[in-house]
Order: sequence, then structure tokens, then C-alpha cells
Amino acid sequence: MASDLEWDPTGRFVVTGSSYWVHRADNCFWFWTFQGRLIRKVNMEGFCQLLWRPRPPSLLPEDKVKEIKRNLKKYSPQFEMKDRMAQSKVSEEILQKRRKLKNDFQEWRDRKEQELKDSAALRSTLREGREELEAEGFEEETIEFFTKEEIIPLSNEDQ
Repeated sequence: MASDLEWDPTGRFVVTGSSYWVHRADNCFWFWTFQGRLIRKVNMEGFCQLLWRPRPPSLLPEDKVKEIKRNLKKYSPQFEMKDRMAQSKVSEEILQKRRKLKNDFQEWRDRKEQELKDSAALRSTLREGREELEAEGFEEETIEFFTKEEIIPLSNEDQ
């Protein structure tokens, strides 16, 4: 029921909304990234319109802006390298966290296996030397019942 769509001035975010002017109920607006990932949903009774604040003018003089645009290709590899380094640092942190979790789990598992081995003699004594417990005095009963059978033809050709 979206009635409004507004891109932010940077082009990085978009807002979709259900306006009170079009729909009298379920008024809300949703914030999205330019990639289509939902960031936030805001329900607001009587919501009518959302407008982005205009982009402020640049603080750089016009000639400096032209110079930056002209030299952008020269500086791009440097910034791309910094971005890759930051990304690899984050990836390394995630890998270290996963390794720690895996090691913690393995230590816990090893402790439990050792506890199981340590209690083997006690379990054998309690079972009177039998490896598996036998279900004495129990009967197995299987109950089957029919609920419903429904046949639906897929097309006229099948009939």
C-alpha cells in the first residue's frame, strides 16, 4: 500500500510510505538502503508526508571541487587499498571470534567425553555388567489411524 517514495539527496537511502492522504489506516514509512535492505519501519497514525532535508552546499570553493574531480583517479587506488585493509581487518576479527568459539566448544566436548569415560565403570556397575538397558515389563504398541484422503485433479486433461 505504498503511496510515497522519496530518495535522499545522497542517493544512499530511500523511504517508502503509506500516506494518510491516500489511505486512512495503517500509515507508516519504511527506511531502506539503496541495496533494498530494510533499515527501519515506523508506524505513525496520521502520517502524511516525509521530505528529506536538502543537501547543504559544499564548503569547498568551485576550483577546489574541479581539482578533486580531476585528480580522483590518482587518489582512488589509495582509498581502495584502505577500504580493503579495513575489510580484511573486520574479516580477521570475525575469523578469530569463530576460531575461539570453535575451540571453546571443542574443549567442552573433550571434557564431556572424558567425564563419560570416567563414569563408564560406575555405569557398568549400575547396569550389572550389561552394556544396554533392556526394557523389562514394557510392551510396544503401534496405533495407526486414517485422517482424510482428498483427490484434486490438476487439469481437465488428467480426467
